[in-house]
Amino acid sequence: MHILNYYFTPFAVILIVFAIFFSEPERSVTYACFAILGAAFAANYWLGKNTYRFLRWSRHIRAVTVWLNLGVSAALFYLLSPYWAPMWLLFLTAPAASAMYMKKWYVFLTAAGASAIMVSIYFYKAVVFITADAPGLTLAAALAQAASNTQLLGMALTQAVFIVFFSMFTAAMAEMIVKVRDSMR
Repeated sequence: MHILNYYFTPFAVILIVFAIFFSEPERSVTYACFAILGAAFAANYWLGKNTYRFLRWSRHIRAVTVWLNLGVSAALFYLLSPYWAPMWLLFLTAPAASAMYMKKWYVFLTAAGASAIMVSIYFYKAVVFITADAPGLTLAAALAQAASNTQLLGMALTQAVFIVFFSMFTAAMAEMIVKVRDSMR
């Protein structure tokens, strides 16, 4: 868990700070992002500090931490993706965290969930954009038009597949490290 805090958390903070600094979103978006980031930091700090205090519940606390971070990634992606394209990389943090200490099927479910949330946000934003230009358009027609955008579809699916493969790779690496460690005893 500490590996995640040493590498992925600073990466996520740098990604968000760069997105805000270089793209200059509206002031309300900036404040909302910093508020979400601060709340997530406080919650992760408290959960991490109290994992061993509630040792019986540590597995559940870790799962809550993973899904909390996935929700934070989704909120930040929703807010900043129109301004900064690499924001999708935030969706790697929660599945990578689950890969450190959970079984592969759970890592896969977390990665698939992260991918589904990201693709859903892409399509939601596309439908909102399409309906803003044509107010009389039905939701089904707007969804069909968004789905027919092959560039959006290809980009979103490529990113979604990468999230799943990277997460499974991280899980395999974590499993291999544990096996090597155990074989040296």
